[in-house]
Amino acid sequence: MRALAVLTLASLTLAGAGPVTGQTPTMEQALRRAQDYSPLPLTLAREQADWLESHANLPEGFDPADDIQSRIEALTAQADRDAGLARTIFRDGAPPLGRECVATGLKGCTSPMGGYLALDEGGLHWQLQQGFTDEDGVSGGIVFIGDAGAARMGPTAPIAWSFDGARFEAPVLLTGPEFDGKAYIAVPGVRAGSGSGNADVLFRWDLPDTRRLTQIDTWSWRDSLDVMLPEGLGIWQGVRFDWPNMTAFTPLWQAGDGHCCGTGGTAILSFDIEGEKLVLAHVTVRDAVLETAARTPAEVFDYVGRRGGCDRRGGEEPVDAAAGTIMAGAIPDPGCATLRADGAALRRRYADDPRTLAVIARAEAPRD
Repeated sequence: MRALAVLTLASLTLAGAGPVTGQTPTMEQALRRAQDYSPLPLTLAREQADWLESHANLPEGFDPADDIQSRIEALTAQADRDAGLARTIFRDGAPPLGRECVATGLKGCTSPMGGYLALDEGGLHWQLQQGFTDEDGVSGGIVFIGDAGAARMGPTAPIAWSFDGARFEAPVLLTGPEFDGKAYIAVPGVRAGSGSGNADVLFRWDLPDTRRLTQIDTWSWRDSLDVMLPEGLGIWQGVRFDWPNMTAFTPLWQAGDGHCCGTGGTAILSFDIEGEKLVLAHVTVRDAVLETAARTPAEVFDYVGRRGGCDRRGGEEPVDAAAGTIMAGAIPDPGCATLRADGAALRRRYADDPRTLAVIARAEAPRD
């Protein structure tokens, strides 16, 4: 379905038209206008593909025409915002980056932080922003301000921005031999919601053209996760990027976990940049189950298994004595009669090992 959506997106793009005034635009026209002004064309393409897939699978009772109109309105609002920012010019050079937002797509906007990135002959000002939108509520923003023309001196203008996160952090300049002589700018970001989804933005700074920031795809790497993670483990939320080291850290989830809390261990992800994509190069996994098994003394591991067997055995309530005799005989005796004494002996033996004591305590904890 995703492939069909992307093909449809391509046809919409080719069939598009320029800005439309005085009439309701078609989907093709609204998309083309949004593309003309967006500094995040890859994000826009992804969102449109997601919408096409969702539109093709609307639940019963939803009106397809209303869904199309809603998407047209969203694209038009985004294009209006981006067009307004693209037309902004600061005639006296970079504006002062105080608490006031210098150019924004947010309401009630204030700025907690601003700064300057410099490399060779290039320079960019940036400003973090906080505010809200009618659609998403509390939102964060990042705006980059650079040279508005061919000259190194003179007017400046917003050249890239994002308002897709609940909050952003200060941008990080990535350069050096490990980046093959190229320069990148990463902006850590988090989306709203309990999943803490990634709103990180990554640009290639196309020096010596200081006005051009090219977006890098920071999400398609998840498509290769299944073949790089152990069977039964997954990543259900956003990851925490360490951009200077091109790595990310994340808990791992397994069947039975709540969405809030992964119990399957942790993973460190290593990345490369290839063309205009962030690529998952390597995954280092710390599997919680295997690690516990490897570090737990064999006699303690045996005791934990016996506890489970005795709990199941004691929990059975046969319908009659004869059935109970048959059931008890079918289950090998795990040594329940000595279980209490064995547990006490293990606690004495490992009294100086808090981790092993914790394993024993968890095995002995009452179960509902």
